[in-house]
Amino acid sequence: MDREQLVGHAVIDQICLRYGVSRDALTLVPGYEGCANLVYLYKRAGRPLVLRVSFRSDRSAEMIRSELHFVEYLAEHGVRVSRPVQSVDGNLLETVAADGLPLHVVSFVRGRGMRVPDNGYCYRDDAPIEEYYRNWGRVLGQMHALAKHYAPPADVVRRPSWFELHESNRLVATRVPGRLGLVRERIQSLFEEVRRLPHDRDAYGLIHGDFNDGNFTVDYTNGDITVFDFDDCCHFWFVYELAAAWEGGIGRTMFGDLQARKDFMGSYMDEVMAGYSLENTLPDAWLGRLPLFLRLVQVEEFLHFAQYLDDPDADDQAHLKYLIRCIEDEIPYLGFFDGVYSPEKPFRL
Repeated sequence: MDREQLVGHAVIDQICLRYGVSRDALTLVPGYEGCANLVYLYKRAGRPLVLRVSFRSDRSAEMIRSELHFVEYLAEHGVRVSRPVQSVDGNLLETVAADGLPLHVVSFVRGRGMRVPDNGYCYRDDAPIEEYYRNWGRVLGQMHALAKHYAPPADVVRRPSWFELHESNRLVATRVPGRLGLVRERIQSLFEEVRRLPHDRDAYGLIHGDFNDGNFTVDYTNGDITVFDFDDCCHFWFVYELAAAWEGGIGRTMFGDLQARKDFMGSYMDEVMAGYSLENTLPDAWLGRLPLFLRLVQVEEFLHFAQYLDDPDADDQAHLKYLIRCIEDEIPYLGFFDGVYSPEKPFRL
């Protein structure tokens, strides 16, 4: 059964009525593993828009309203984001019922341009790729600088912390099989170490939560970035998103030798941080914790793939073996600069 059938055409038709669009005018965005929303592209009065239908039990109407409030706050302070647009009845959030369950629907303005992955990871022809890296860092710095001063009104529910939002990760970690006892210990120890970090105002606040090149578009006429998909926004340390940015660079050098990988990642992060520093300053002590948060990024990946621990797929098993090795031996930087990594078999053992 496809995702649309899970909702049903009759429900989709209800949603279409509320947004002044016919079902035939909707284009379903292909799903991916872990995707828990239905996302459609459409136009209204010639304006490119996105329709998001959420049926996640952990995304209440109040939670989504708080997400939208943060998006609007960022937009009003100069960040290019996909802003929510009103339904026919003038609402930013609509709720319809499907078999007695609420489906929460929001429409957003589609960002100008396209995602770089959708262009074969090629950047615009008339600008150096370094511009892309700097702009990536700059918009991240913009959001972090604004998050320091973000104070939602009393009638807006506070977004959760990262640990609250990802409670399922903690539960999965407790269920790691006994044969991987050391992995389980390493994960629990890492969670505890991160939890103990101070909540400095200059280092901790409301973040996007899933900031990667799949969640922003680039205007290929000028390089401007428009950010979307704040569904995972949560309170956490800013350096976590710099760790995610670090991970975002590895695809451009993953087949190189060790020195090439080190050289590229050093220059890449220099550009990201040059852009970031134009908008925000993160104390050196927090920048020094980048390896710690890269470990967290890797643990998140393992906890996702843990569902395949007993799956016979050879590629999944090779990837899991790599992740297990890095976690057990506490190999830094995702193992990318270690002998465990092979450019012939990236992130596989």
